[in-house]
Order: sequence, then C-alpha cells, then structure tokens
Amino acid sequence: MKNSYALPLLFILICYSHNANAVDVYPKQANSLNSYEFGQFVKDYMPNANASNSWSFSTNDSKIIWDKGIERNEYTRQFQKNGYIRINFDNYSLKESPYNNPNSKAEAAWGISYYGDNTKNVDMISINHSEAAGMLSTDENEKVKPFNSLIEKNILYKPVCLYKMTGGNYSIAYELSSPNKKNIYLLETNSEGSGGLSTFYDLFNEKEKLHEYFFDVSDKNENACLII
Repeated sequence: MKNSYALPLLFILICYSHNANAVDVYPKQANSLNSYEFGQFVKDYMPNANASNSWSFSTNDSKIIWDKGIERNEYTRQFQKNGYIRINFDNYSLKESPYNNPNSKAEAAWGISYYGDNTKNVDMISINHSEAAGMLSTDENEKVKPFNSLIEKNILYKPVCLYKMTGGNYSIAYELSSPNKKNIYLLETNSEGSGGLSTFYDLFNEKEKLHEYFFDVSDKNENACLII
C-alpha cells in the first residue's frame, strides 16, 4: 500500500520544485518574446524609399504581443493600441524590477503603443520601460542610449530639436536616415525623480507630427522646438 502513494507524491514534489524556481515575467505573455535590437526595431519601421510614409494599426510583428485592440483615448482624442516588446541596446537588456518579481532575473518587457488620429494610420510609436523595469540607475540609463545600436544598423542620426523641461527633464529629437529608406524622427525623453531615472522613445514618420507633439506638450508654446 505504501508504494502506491510513492509515484503521485514524487510527481507533486517535482511540480512544486519546478514552480518554486520558475522564472515569472510581467506580463506573463512576454515570456515567449524574443529580444529585439533597438536599431533593428527602428529600421524595420523606416519606410522603403519608394513606399508611402504611413504606418498602420494592422501592422503585426511576432516580436510584439498586443494587450487589447484599438481604443480611443478620451483625453487626447487619439486612437491607440498597446502591447509589449523586449528591446535590447547593443545586446544590453534591462531586467525586471524587483518590485514586480523579487527573485526574477528575466529580461524586462517594454510597453509599446501605436497612436493615430483615426483607426487606420499610425502617426507615433512609443516604447517605455517603466511598467516592467521601473525606474533606472544611472548605469542602466546610460546603457539604454540608442546611438551604438543605430550605428550598427547603418542608421545616421542628426539632432534637430532640444526641449528642456523642469529640473533634469528634457527631450531631444533626431532625424534618422539610412540608405534606401525614408527619413523618420526619433524622440528621446529623459526624466529623473526621487526613485531614479527613465528614458522613453517615440518614433514619428512625419516632421509635422513631431511639431504637433511639441506643440501639445509645451502647453501651446509655439517656441518649444525651433531647431528644425
């Protein structure tokens, strides 16, 4: 009789041991995501020289998991679609915040959002690390800078705008160019607080959309960005 319980008990102990040491990630669906080199991520969104400039809400990528469908933001009156993606910078990737997973060393997923004035065309693509990775140390923040990754993918960057906010908060816009690709714009936003630092990125496919963004964030200050 004793032997009849041995195998079920052993199975339970093995399962418990596996679950106790399993690496959980946030969100759970991100566990299957491969890491995306930042420069390649950017280049994949640069339209070919003979193509239209438009991005579409219907764009699908195996490196992205989408949370929901297209939703309308009542505050901005824009349409948006949110998901998650894993991003690395010259092979450096952020780890998950201990706040989410105290024992986890998993690569953090970045939030990714598409924004547009209608449900068809996307004007801006944003990625941020705050949800899974939290605030960053000075060393981490320096390692998620875009330049080496862009250069490796043969993407040239030219600073075209600096917008300073309060304290150590500022945004820098770059015009990006690459052979056989149309130019797009990258906005790097840096902020600091008592909990640490953060760096977020936005892509724009049109100069006018970048101008509109600065016009909005500066509370209708038309002098927010005059370098372009």
